[in-house]
Amino acid sequence: MEYKWVVLTVTTVGIFMATLDSSIIVVGLPQVVSSLRTNLVEGVWFITIYRLMITVLLVGIGRMADLYGRVRLYNLGFAIFSLGSLLSGLSITAEMLLAFRLIQGVGAAFLFVNSVAIVTDAFAGNELGKGIGINQVAINAGTITGYTRHLRHLLVKEEAEGDPSSCSW
Repeated sequence: MEYKWVVLTVTTVGIFMATLDSSIIVVGLPQVVSSLRTNLVEGVWFITIYRLMITVLLVGIGRMADLYGRVRLYNLGFAIFSLGSLLSGLSITAEMLLAFRLIQGVGAAFLFVNSVAIVTDAFAGNELGKGIGINQVAINAGTITGYTRHLRHLLVKEEAEGDPSSCSW
């Protein structure tokens, strides 16, 4: 497989997961809050801390990537994101989940910053638009998938209850 397609595959999977993780917590928030026996205010921080880390770190990580290498920092980000995801899934308290979502957000920031830059380095000339376009589709697909996962659950639940027209959304 050509290097550019390997690059596109890896960056697309990473950015898809980072955006999926951003949206899926929104629809799962009631269950997460209930399971961790916390309140909605703290629950909103599960969403906010992840997005806050991405926003705050974008420029600094971009500069670091220029100095130390995009691929190196992308790989580091993938490892941090994966570790944060694992630990988030193992959280047993709201405080643990907040800390691990923060770690996950740091990893996601590395992925966001470096994804398009790496694709731009790998694709040249006429194919650059295709590479960036596919990568950007993954961003939107990840976000949409997180939201539609819950929608599908609602539809199945309503059908099981016998009245698909009574969806509460």
